[in-house]
Amino acid sequence: MKAFVFSAVVLVVSALSLLPVSARAGTISLGTAAPYAVIAETLVSNPTTFGDTVITGGVAVSPSGACTGFMPAACGGASAGTISGAIHINDTPAADALADAGTAELALLATVIPAPVDLTGHVLGSPGYTSLAPGIYTFTSSAQLTGTLTLAAGADLDPVWIFEIATTLTTATDASVNVTDTTGGAGIAGAGVYWVEETGQAILGNNTAFLGNIFAGTNITFDPGAQDTCGRAFADTSVTFGGDNPAQQGGQPNIVSDTCAQSASGFNGPTPGAGGGTPEPGTLVLLSSGLLAMVLLAFRKSRVSPLI
Repeated sequence: MKAFVFSAVVLVVSALSLLPVSARAGTISLGTAAPYAVIAETLVSNPTTFGDTVITGGVAVSPSGACTGFMPAACGGASAGTISGAIHINDTPAADALADAGTAELALLATVIPAPVDLTGHVLGSPGYTSLAPGIYTFTSSAQLTGTLTLAAGADLDPVWIFEIATTLTTATDASVNVTDTTGGAGIAGAGVYWVEETGQAILGNNTAFLGNIFAGTNITFDPGAQDTCGRAFADTSVTFGGDNPAQQGGQPNIVSDTCAQSASGFNGPTPGAGGGTPEPGTLVLLSSGLLAMVLLAFRKSRVSPLI
């Protein structure tokens, strides 16, 4: 029996060692894409009238696109929008950033721990779906957000939420996303929020107060007043801003900002380039217990079944 238990422990440890790092620790590195708030393949555009868009972070367009409607000459030279970070249009740094964003997207889709929860057919922010614990949530078609969605970290100081959406993400007017801990406080430094639209687009409705890093298979559209104040907008095709007129009642600019605590590192885990991370204790316990239970069940069956 001792030999059997030892073999079971070896099996559990071996199984853990075979898991990819991204699956074990949720380590998602953005690489050279990390300094950018907006990345697109063909176009980043902003209206020149009532387009007071503010991008805090860099902008990259690659391989053959354009940037229009912003103050730097590289992005059209219009005073309606501003960009605080570096701007790279159809050059090597832009290509590198686009490639690393794609690598991060694949890593997110490959993450398998904890087990994904299928929310297909349910509306985020609606009754019964106003609060979600850290985890992986999937939609086999489109996803919608209405009202307020609270990402409740509980006591987890390094929570991660990954939303895998097969087609399109849309948000209603005045929809919002926020992160809280057990005390109800906002802005957990170690949090990571990722929205991955595999083949579709993301459309943030009027005055949406969004949060998280968006990876869209085609376009990302910011309707007037929509803001992602803690995250990034990475699109395989274009990122389009609707603008707004802050001088009007209820008017506010589009915002994309990667400077908050949750998105500054761009991942949940060790420093980018440092390699693997340490699996979360809860994950290790659950996985080890499950594997050990399977081995013990097989052992019991072998005691009562004849050999063939």
